[in-house]
Amino acid sequence: MHRTHAIFATTLAAALLCTSMASAQTGDSQAAGRALFDEGMQLFERGKFTEACPKFEASLARFAGIGTRGKLAECYEKLGRTASAWALYREVVALAARAGDADRQALGEERAKALEPKLARLTITVAAGGSVSGLVVKRNGVALAAGELGSTIAVDPGEVVVEATAPGRKTWTQRVPAEAAHTARVEVPVLEADAAKAEAPEKIGDMPPKSETAHYGWQRTGGLVIGGVGVATMLVGGYFGLSAKSTYDDAFKGNCNDSTNTCNSQGLQDTDSAKDKALVSTILVGAGAAMTVTGAVLFFTAPKRVSGTALRVAPDGGVGRAGVVVSGRF
Repeated sequence: MHRTHAIFATTLAAALLCTSMASAQTGDSQAAGRALFDEGMQLFERGKFTEACPKFEASLARFAGIGTRGKLAECYEKLGRTASAWALYREVVALAARAGDADRQALGEERAKALEPKLARLTITVAAGGSVSGLVVKRNGVALAAGELGSTIAVDPGEVVVEATAPGRKTWTQRVPAEAAHTARVEVPVLEADAAKAEAPEKIGDMPPKSETAHYGWQRTGGLVIGGVGVATMLVGGYFGLSAKSTYDDAFKGNCNDSTNTCNSQGLQDTDSAKDKALVSTILVGAGAAMTVTGAVLFFTAPKRVSGTALRVAPDGGVGRAGVVVSGRF
């Protein structure tokens, strides 16, 4: 009982701490994000796109506004990073549609559609018999999911490095030029065996335990912790929801007109901020609810007792004798 009370107390404290920290950090993040965005705009307007894009990226990480995504996409487009720009424009379309922002949705669709004929594309396949156990295929150092193999993916123009690795096999690498309005195709061959990478036989003395004993309280404790984090996450999501409503109401007090449904520049910023907070609130509340349910399932389905064994085998030898020692818990 004391342990359970301590866990609940810790969870409640964490929830309160998360709420207070979120309140402080939201304002700081917004201020930092807007400052970075302004710096990016100054560089962008002077044609310094290489310096402007990292500013927009940092701004987006601090304050995920739809407008910032659109400007970063435009910056990528100026640098010739057409696939990155196209992907961001499509994000703008999806977020604007969800937020009911028809103007931004239409603009994002128009710019994404204009880029599609210019996209460089790449298709990576694996040769017949090449799908060996543990195969990992990477594109520019990023591992591809199984579903991406065989699919045509938009990539930024330039050199693309395709690499394939597998246990006990030689690493295969190929450099592919990705060109605008062109689809390049790469086939990963059957990887050659590599004796140097062959796994060494397991030593007797390093044999792991056959099984581990499970304790009654472990699953329940895990359930309480996960459920507690879920509750804390929902509280933070609720805070963002209240903050979104407050920001939206404040916008219509002085910067927006209810009758004409129009806003000045400050009002547009405030309503954008309110929509972003509402999105964060929805995500956090949903994630928190899922964790809370998971914690409850773990807690109420915890087994009363699980028996197990632990076994260790080690060599034993001396002058004139040799053998093994078996020890463990049964």
